[in-house]
Amino acid sequence: MKKLAILILVVGLMLPSIHTNAAANSKTNATWIWNPWALTTAAEQNKVINFLVKNSVTDVYLQIDQEVERKTYQQFIAKATTNNISVHALDGASKWALAGGQAYADSMFTWLKNYQKNSAANQRFSGVHLDVEPYILTEWNTDRDDVVLAYQKLIKRSSQLSTNLSLELSIDMPFWFDEITFANTYGKSNLAKWAIKNTDSVTIMAYRNTATGANGINSLVKTEVQYAKDAGKTINIGVETGESEEGSNISFYEKSKTYMKNELAKVAKAYPQENVNLAVHYIDTWMQMK
Repeated sequence: MKKLAILILVVGLMLPSIHTNAAANSKTNATWIWNPWALTTAAEQNKVINFLVKNSVTDVYLQIDQEVERKTYQQFIAKATTNNISVHALDGASKWALAGGQAYADSMFTWLKNYQKNSAANQRFSGVHLDVEPYILTEWNTDRDDVVLAYQKLIKRSSQLSTNLSLELSIDMPFWFDEITFANTYGKSNLAKWAIKNTDSVTIMAYRNTATGANGINSLVKTEVQYAKDAGKTINIGVETGESEEGSNISFYEKSKTYMKNELAKVAKAYPQENVNLAVHYIDTWMQMK
């Protein structure tokens, strides 16, 4: 009887440890909110917050629109903060990667500086998230070296401006940036490795709707995950839920939430490292999934 009691005690002591390990292995979820105008009412804010909490989202990239009232951002971020959700100021466009494109970023940082100054601690942004896709530009095919250099200058200056505001800088990046090489004033390397090194974290746009296989998510991000590990940086593996014209294997748009959840579980299993997390693009279409 004494041995049985000891056994029960040992098992009981083990249970919290088992629970803790399970929690440690869970993945941080991030998502994008591109339409801040949808957050102008308390009802819509609460709807979004409830969805984020239900889906264990801990980081939100929220689009900056300087015409949206400051109080809209303040109210939403305060609710997010209460639920342990960090909100990052999201902005960017392909033209930001042209010579002179930094002016657009400077405008956003000026707005952000004033916003942070005039907001309470629980209403402030936790970071800056840039979505700049230079490969959309016509110049990407005609003057790529110049575009890459302008893009790098944008990242370096944005990193400094973020540091000045005591905010971390993260960016969106396609999985194939490791194929884009450069040799300029920033050295000689590939764009993926350089971007990971020169930001606090990156979100890899690994837009596929299967985890495994030669063209699956796990294969596409392997190199970038290693770069992040070597640099001691955080990396998010992002997937798409919006409609895509690029192929039937790109988005989870016509898939169910259960199907996506199962595929993302395979990604999490393949990359259990603490610095590797998951991101779902984007909240509108994610909320509409069956």
